[in-house]
Amino acid sequence: MTSIPFYLESDVEALLLNIPYARFMESSGALRYWSALCSDAKELAPILRDYPRVRYAPLEPLYLCARAAVSLDEHLVADLSTHWTWRGVVYAAFLCSLKPKKEYRKYLWEARERAPHNRWLVDVAICEIDKSPIDSYVKHQECLRELRAVVEHIPAQRVLLRPGPQQEELFLLRSSAESIAKAYRLGGVSAARAAIDASPWKPFLRRSGLR
Repeated sequence: MTSIPFYLESDVEALLLNIPYARFMESSGALRYWSALCSDAKELAPILRDYPRVRYAPLEPLYLCARAAVSLDEHLVADLSTHWTWRGVVYAAFLCSLKPKKEYRKYLWEARERAPHNRWLVDVAICEIDKSPIDSYVKHQECLRELRAVVEHIPAQRVLLRPGPQQEELFLLRSSAESIAKAYRLGGVSAARAAIDASPWKPFLRRSGLR
């Protein structure tokens, strides 16, 4: 069976960087934050409709949510819910609530145990996928549906996330990294840069900080 690839960590981090997952730690804080986003969307609707021609700083959180939601796919849900600890599970649950699809459900269900303090959000996301109410969080669901309607109409462009190396490629990547480390020991930064530039793994190896 073909495994689902994970994405480059740097690309995922760039996509999610300013989405405040810490606001979703507790259900009360999440509801306040989502409600504020919905209020901003209503109050500033004329400006929001002019995006991306016009960008307005107070609407930046909505732009970020729209960009992340439109970029969500099964690979990213699988990646966040398995390789990113509880923080990734929180991101996955929130984004799946903004873009619920049946194929995402299995990843969220399997990830529930990895985020015990945020299980409520996973359960809400699963119920959004199932189109079913969850009695303890009806207000949260209503707010998420309102927020979903907002971000769906923001003309955000999908971010192309680069796939990371597959299992069979990791050995070659490690070998290349070792060669670059050796070049650095023998010739310093310039030699290491040259080794990186000559490597087919350059997009991955540049994360070492040698530019």
